[in-house]
Amino acid sequence: MASILNVDKIRRTSGTTDALTIDSSDNVYIPGHVVQVVQSTFATETSSTSSSYSDTGLSASITPRSTSSKILVVVSLGSSGVSNSSGADARGRYAIIRGSTNIHTVDVRAYDYGNSGSISFTPGCITFLDSPSTTSATTYKLQQKAVAATIRVCNDGYTIAMQLLEIAQ
Repeated sequence: MASILNVDKIRRTSGTTDALTIDSSDNVYIPGHVVQVVQSTFATETSSTSSSYSDTGLSASITPRSTSSKILVVVSLGSSGVSNSSGADARGRYAIIRGSTNIHTVDVRAYDYGNSGSISFTPGCITFLDSPSTTSATTYKLQQKAVAATIRVCNDGYTIAMQLLEIAQ
């Protein structure tokens, strides 16, 4: 004979917060645990000399199961970076965009004190913990802009990736 225990929440006898919650769709939420993971990859070299942000081609969408969830955005840059063949300073910026909102920006820079040209294409990682407060499909994308010189992703066709991890709260 099988036993069934019907509960909506589990809380320690002397506790004040729930250790586990089961919603009406039978989704289990344990604060701090990963609820779902989405990954997207991109492998087409994309460069820009524009001082305005433009899409790199990397994006991923996730539909959070709870409005209280946080989304950990992880971008793995592979061989990406900046170059300037005619000056000392090579500088650009990458931005993580949620919908149409810039939620996190990083600066990449190479400098040659001999003023003969600068280049920096290295593996890198960008992380950001977001609080989108929605259960609607949410798209994140990576954009880039040049500050001085050329900024590029997927140099020589290397793959870049974005992972979205929903974290229960």
